Amino acid sequence: MCFGTKPKWRAGFFFALLAPGISMAADSPTPSRHGPGQTRIHLSASADYRVPDTELHVTLSAEAQGTDPASLAAQVNQKISWATTRVLPTVHGPRWHTGGYTTLHTGIKTAPWRVQESIAIQSSDPSSLLPLLGTLQSRLQLESLDFTPAPEDLRKAENRASVTALQRFRTDAARDCKALGFVKTPRLGEIDVQKGPHPYPVRPFPVLMAARAMPGPVPANPGSSHGSVTANGTVSCR
Repeated sequence: MCFGTKPKWRAGFFFALLAPGISMAADSPTPSRHGPGQTRIHLSASADYRVPDTELHVTLSAEAQGTDPASLAAQVNQKISWATTRVLPTVHGPRWHTGGYTTLHTGIKTAPWRVQESIAIQSSDPSSLLPLLGTLQSRLQLESLDFTPAPEDLRKAENRASVTALQRFRTDAARDCKALGFVKTPRLGEIDVQKGPHPYPVRPFPVLMAARAMPGPVPANPGSSHGSVTANGTVSCR
């Protein structure tokens, strides 16, 4: 992430992860003396952002249990192949990959082996993928369904919030130094721009349970994700 460099800022920007719960307001300045006539204060200013959740992430799995691992693997492969060659290609845009293939010895005499494979699907057009989930659940199990922001939209939202946080930091620095009796434009020191953790999506467990019991269209409301960016640093009042 890059910000415009202005000589009067004299600031270095560093990026780190932000713990949740940062306040929007600037923290109270903590003054300290650094040489004759110089006072340094520590400030923190934050900005919130909101970005729509426009991408759909779905995880499904195929499972078979019995006495012959080779036969079970063939059944699981057939289910995954059916999903990727006959169902998903009927809509435009979804991306998918298989993974998480496991063969487990259960210890059950009547069905000592269990084979499972998962498939992860991602789509930037949820309205076209959601109606297919009912069909996919006729042979696969729906494990998770999450809405997330598109990466480019999230990056732009974080950049805008970063600029706002820096502007607030500079404004607060001038205000606090003036309150301490200094009249010159404060000299900015090192500033860390900290991005908050991305919000965890809320998984619709009741919807998944209903879908497993009676396969059909899966209703979902994508909503939006919220986050914050905080600028922490020091200022020398003059």
